[in-house]
Amino acid sequence: MQIMPQTGPHHHSNTTNLFNHLHKNHMKEFRESLRMKSKKESSGTQANESCTSAAAADDGTFGDDEDENDTISTDDNSRDSEHEWPECWSQAQVRYFSTNYKWLISRNQKLGCSVCSQVCARVDMQQGQRVSQEWSGCLISSFGRDKAAQQNSLRKKIKEHRDSIYHKKAVEIKEKATQNTMQKHIEDMRKADYASTCNVFRTAYKIGKHGRPFTDMPIDVQLQVLNGVKMGRVLHSNNSFANILDHIAAEMKKKVVNDIVMNERKLCVLIDESTTISGKSVLVVCLRSAISSENPDTIFFELIYLSDAWEESRSCCAALFQIPLPVVWHCSNHRLELAVCDVLKEVGGINHFKIFLDQLYSLYHASPKDQRELTESAHNVGQRLLGIGRVLSVRWVASSERTVKAVWENYQALQVHFTSRAKYKGLNDVLTTVSFVVNLGIMYDALTELSDLSRMLQRRDMTLDQADRQLDRQIRVFESMVSTPGPYTQTAIEAEKEKIFRNVCLHENQRVIKINHGQFFRSLAENTDSHLLSDIKVLQSDSWPASLDIQYGDAAVRRLCQRFRVGERESVLGFREYKDLKASKTPAALKPLLTAVHTIAVSTSECERAFSSMNYTLTDKRNSLDIKRLSNMIFLKCNGPPLDQFNAQTYVQTWLALGRRSAASTNCEAQSERKVEPKTCWILF
Repeated sequence: MQIMPQTGPHHHSNTTNLFNHLHKNHMKEFRESLRMKSKKESSGTQANESCTSAAAADDGTFGDDEDENDTISTDDNSRDSEHEWPECWSQAQVRYFSTNYKWLISRNQKLGCSVCSQVCARVDMQQGQRVSQEWSGCLISSFGRDKAAQQNSLRKKIKEHRDSIYHKKAVEIKEKATQNTMQKHIEDMRKADYASTCNVFRTAYKIGKHGRPFTDMPIDVQLQVLNGVKMGRVLHSNNSFANILDHIAAEMKKKVVNDIVMNERKLCVLIDESTTISGKSVLVVCLRSAISSENPDTIFFELIYLSDAWEESRSCCAALFQIPLPVVWHCSNHRLELAVCDVLKEVGGINHFKIFLDQLYSLYHASPKDQRELTESAHNVGQRLLGIGRVLSVRWVASSERTVKAVWENYQALQVHFTSRAKYKGLNDVLTTVSFVVNLGIMYDALTELSDLSRMLQRRDMTLDQADRQLDRQIRVFESMVSTPGPYTQTAIEAEKEKIFRNVCLHENQRVIKINHGQFFRSLAENTDSHLLSDIKVLQSDSWPASLDIQYGDAAVRRLCQRFRVGERESVLGFREYKDLKASKTPAALKPLLTAVHTIAVSTSECERAFSSMNYTLTDKRNSLDIKRLSNMIFLKCNGPPLDQFNAQTYVQTWLALGRRSAASTNCEAQSERKVEPKTCWILF
């Protein structure tokens, strides 16, 4: 089933509300972080205004020309300075340390280092090296019973910090910053982390795109590391791969939805239901829209787990997209199946033919021994055995055509097998009748035509007007075959006259009903519905009358515009210009209507392709995959670009923006290598 949402104001409003809700949640977090950042910068500015800077000296002793017991100044600045610096220091000591240790600052009578504070706020140190949090945060205080002991403790701490490796490294980084290299250093570090994360993302995408197991991730990473590729320290496990895969698929789906919503594109939703190998009922949702181009394209979008039946599937789809579902469109391939079912009811003899082929299917699929004997019989008569399946069942007509072809090609092998055992005498009597051979030729001709039509309708580039032409042509073929038999029917008629077919003698049997050739093809022509959308015929130049009136087709164009909510006046004017140009060029005013018509999917073949991809991914050994993760894997497999066109940088940026770790992160433990028990023969290798 296909659903064609009308992309009017209501659709745009409902879909936009969903994204506005998500946007508001993110904006709330953004405003909170912005408020905290402003508060932090404000407090930092006040602290810097109240801090006193100082320069480095060779040791922690006082100079001979300084007096530690000088009188403290009584002005306001002196009082503020004395209030900020430690109480155990006199004004002379404050001036001494302020002069010789320019990196020394004080806040709330506690000491700190301005260099370490600046470097700690801007760049991480190397692994194993950390800036002292006490010095960078102005948390150094004195200890001791009297003032002299407190002064000595501060001298010792200042000297130890000046000579520490961490402080020297911070001074070196700050000196590089004066040469405009600090920013470059930070960018180089981030670039290295960014590049290694991109390498990991490409590896994960390659595994997901080709449907490989999650456990391939650690092995592929190890291989690239051995080849000299920088892969970082983390994000190498199969769990990390699963998270990366989900992130990439979610971002791709978000881009698809944003393109449809922001550009107000026409949208067709294709829906079909299937059952996974683990017995879960799922709803396959595909989208058809002119995404990033003028030509509509059909893509797989989502798998939705169903607990009940079809009515719930409609509500699930409506809840997913939050859009109305006003136009329901049935798959053209399923329409062919309905047409064949109507023919079965109208024409006698077809049910007997179907029952006989179903008996063949049950015989050779239920017994491996019978299948082996048939294979030997086909080998003895020099035929290649073809698979015999069900005919005229719920499957599309292409499968029925393959079954009839198998019986036609393996006719002699079947007769040899039936004559080898007495219990197959009844089947052999039906198989060797003239009526059965004639019915087989008629069905082979009809199913060959229907199979070719079904395959044409399954093409991805098939549009509604092209499908209408194909159906109209096929109806004319069926009408012609009423009086002119097809090639296989003609061969069967000749076998009826000679009473021999493929070196097998035939006989008459009144109990086997012969299909009325003319009635059968006339019924096919009548039941094959060619009017997919009758108004679109006016857009086909080959259906225009010889004497074309200027208002020809205007009413049909207006009805199409009302149905698809396209500008009516512009489309009518564009259609009149299209007629004046004899359909040699498509006017710009008519393109929106043509795009809307071409957006309607002819069949749900894309859903069937998604079923095939699901069965390929969800195997017997991988039957416990979550439906959401399975959906993401199918999305990447069906819609993802080739590996050489995959832009990993875009998805790495959004990954890091969510606060996720980069591949070079040092804030967590790297995955330990799996130990393999060595073999003594490895020494020789």
